[in-house]
Amino acid sequence: MPLDRSTQSTDSLDITVSGGSMGGLFTGIALDRTGHDVTVFERSSAALGSRGGGIVAQESIRRFLSRHGIADPDDLTTTAGERRLLTADGDVRTATPDSMVFTSWDALYRRLRDAFPDDRYHAGRRVDTVTPATGRATLDDGTTVDADLVVAAEGGRSATRRRLFPDVTPEFADYVAWRGLVPETDLPASVVSAFDGRFTFYQGSKTLILAYFIPGADGGTSAGERRLNWVWYDTLTGRDRDAIFTDATGDEGSFGVPPGELRSPVERRQRERAVDSLPPAFADPVAATTEPFVQAIYDLTVPAMTVDRVCLLGDAAFVARPHTAAGTSKAAGDAAELSAALDDHGSLGDALSSWCGRRRAYGDRLVTQGRRMGDDRLGLSA
Repeated sequence: MPLDRSTQSTDSLDITVSGGSMGGLFTGIALDRTGHDVTVFERSSAALGSRGGGIVAQESIRRFLSRHGIADPDDLTTTAGERRLLTADGDVRTATPDSMVFTSWDALYRRLRDAFPDDRYHAGRRVDTVTPATGRATLDDGTTVDADLVVAAEGGRSATRRRLFPDVTPEFADYVAWRGLVPETDLPASVVSAFDGRFTFYQGSKTLILAYFIPGADGGTSAGERRLNWVWYDTLTGRDRDAIFTDATGDEGSFGVPPGELRSPVERRQRERAVDSLPPAFADPVAATTEPFVQAIYDLTVPAMTVDRVCLLGDAAFVARPHTAAGTSKAAGDAAELSAALDDHGSLGDALSSWCGRRRAYGDRLVTQGRRMGDDRLGLSA
């Protein structure tokens, strides 16, 4: 039978989190630290710590780490004090002071994972369906879990979102992001010098590439231990998205091809294009990258972040283009504000209504901002 969330107290709730990646861990930690009984289910049985690339460590992320005693942000971040824009020849077109802080997906994930109790994190167990009216989650093995609240932190391809809002679909942009990581020790000294302490860009005709140093694979942040993270936004003019997103096994995806799985002709052509169209400081890291990968750029919004006892959090609700540098920080903010709303309101219904109103408005603004930034920078604006 449906449960009345409007009268249920927000004290010590039983909460199921679907998704044990970044958004799920932000949520689990924030709610666990405020006295709720949280269980996380992550569909992947493999370790997630080796995934992802560079992240701009926005203030909301660093504040979350400090506030919850997870880590000193200085221990897993690198910094830049200057923003540079290069010419096609590699000369410096502009250089302006700009303080930026970066981290890596894997370094941040490992700290978050270590901060959440092992006995309440269940890898290799997927939430198949949820019943919004009752808060029941059914797992892939048929097990049912009853909770006061279900948080779907399943990323941009959230199955829960698709079931709740079947008409909501990604809106793909007319460009993609090629990405790569290079150990600092694999780069020439001239390239290291060009990027050290800087956030560097090159903007050409319908193309944009940027790069910055992030922690190394083992989390090291000192010179010689880091990795260079590069992101190359490239339009699809004259190119077939399906061909690019077909991996080495012949499987065709919609959202990209992960490291090590690009087809040889696709990878070879992109490396050749780097030599022909990028400044040497960027072409060299692309050439030195052993496993480049490609991701779709798309926009996604939902009409609501809550349905009865189910919340959509992070990319499960809104996907903004990466130019906003706010994807991970939005997940952290969603989690922190959900915890605060439960503290500030006496009933579950009031708490979720308040949280949904604020975070949905923020998500809408962020998606709009990302669309404008991307189209402007890639020369795609009408």
